[in-house]
Amino acid sequence: MIHKTIDNDLIDLELIAKQQGGKLDLSTIILTIPNSEEELKYVFTYLSEKGIEIIHSDTEPDNIEQYESGMQPFDPAKIQIRMMQLTIHSINERIRHEELEFNSAFQRMPGLWSDKQKSQLIESVLLRIPLPAFYFDAFDDNKWIIIDGLQRISSFMEFMVNNKLALTGMEFFTDLNGMFFKDLPRSLQRTLEESNINAYIVDPTTPYNAKFNIFKRINTGGLTLTSQEIRNALYQGKATEFINKLAKTEIFKTVTCHSIPDLRMLDREYCLRYVAFNYMPLEMYKGVTDDFLNYTMNELNKTPNNELIKIEHVFYDVLKDCHAILGDNAFRKMAQDGRRRPINKTLFEGWTNCISKLSTVEVNILIKNNDFVKQCFVALCEQPDFINALKASDKKSLYYRMNEISIMLKNIIHLYGG
Repeated sequence: MIHKTIDNDLIDLELIAKQQGGKLDLSTIILTIPNSEEELKYVFTYLSEKGIEIIHSDTEPDNIEQYESGMQPFDPAKIQIRMMQLTIHSINERIRHEELEFNSAFQRMPGLWSDKQKSQLIESVLLRIPLPAFYFDAFDDNKWIIIDGLQRISSFMEFMVNNKLALTGMEFFTDLNGMFFKDLPRSLQRTLEESNINAYIVDPTTPYNAKFNIFKRINTGGLTLTSQEIRNALYQGKATEFINKLAKTEIFKTVTCHSIPDLRMLDREYCLRYVAFNYMPLEMYKGVTDDFLNYTMNELNKTPNNELIKIEHVFYDVLKDCHAILGDNAFRKMAQDGRRRPINKTLFEGWTNCISKLSTVEVNILIKNNDFVKQCFVALCEQPDFINALKASDKKSLYYRMNEISIMLKNIIHLYGG
């Protein structure tokens, strides 16, 4: 019985794999499917039978401790969600006037349904079968963000607005198979346009952290969104554009050995972490990484363009320095066996933070003596307290791991710099 509960997720994973050329990252599977041994074995067998290649990402998965603490509390009284009854025509009008967010919020998600699924949604409306509720974020009334209902709205758009969907697989209205919206009798067009849907509107007064939580709880349409995908939907504007720009830079891809996938926006999360732990006041960090990253996105949307340019230039320099010092071992745990480990998020934060605080002269000393730097870091990685600090998200662990890297580097600089 337990396998039936994950079959829908398996179908979504299969569709995503097809979009990725028959490949699927292991981290995507772990994020989507409950990871008991029995369930994972079932999933791997299913995907293998479908000819899907599972790619083992070169990044360490998040430790469970980073999620157990939850988000910082917010006042439930500030959550303002109102229910509205809308017509499908009113939704289509928002589509025509570009007043719904489709592309930048969920770049990967629209279009997962087959033409048959889309057609049967249209048939359900014609049969007057009530549809599940839709959820929208109305922070900007001129550009609602779709929280839940993306596949259904995409189907309405394709059939009724763009006239690109020919009905197929109809079970009751079989005579309509092969027809586009423009081919339907006017009475059926009117039935579709005047049909009511229930919509829940999240008002602008709702705190961002509450909205973030709402996204995580409500979004049930298909594959569960990652935290970064939710942030990308909530904080549209400078923040999303800037973080995406950093993730696309060649130096970021080079220093991470092209091993951080853009699938599920993991690459953008790394770049956001760089900005958060280098430019935001660390006293704002309360031990919940998601809260701190949300705060950073909000602040980036308010940052002047000239400041963003400065952040971008330093980003390039810091990553170049890290690569010159550590080579392909940048942001990875190191050991005596010389084996290259996966990239670690907290090491990415720690190394970039410490290198960014050094002068050009100090960085050059480290580059010149990079073999000794690596030896020292191997010794640091052998300390249980340091390794444990890498796994935890509390503020004390954050300061400890950054301080240990900083002390190590300062000692090397003092030794070779005189």
